[in-house]
Amino acid sequence: MSAPISDQIGSKLLFENDQVRVWDLTLAPGESTGMHRHENDYLYVVIGDGNLQGVSADGTKGEPRPMQDGEVRWNNVEGEAIHAAINAGDTPWRNIIVELKK
Repeated sequence: MSAPISDQIGSKLLFENDQVRVWDLTLAPGESTGMHRHENDYLYVVIGDGNLQGVSADGTKGEPRPMQDGEVRWNNVEGEAIHAAINAGDTPWRNIIVELKK
């Protein structure tokens, strides 16, 4: 039996109102978020340099992507997006996720 897909897209919910949710995501080297579901457009701000590897809903792993401190990534979500992320670096990974409610 596979693990359930979580609605928790970060490690800790920092703020929420009727327009946004703000999450802090931290991963130790080699740690995964586990499969989770995005239902809203979101952006994230990278805190510190690192390498992040995406895993699609079917378990296919993408190439690790190097990211730099302060880099911002935007993601449009059509319906829902299910994936996991793995810290593919040798230092802790951290980002702040801003999820826009529709």
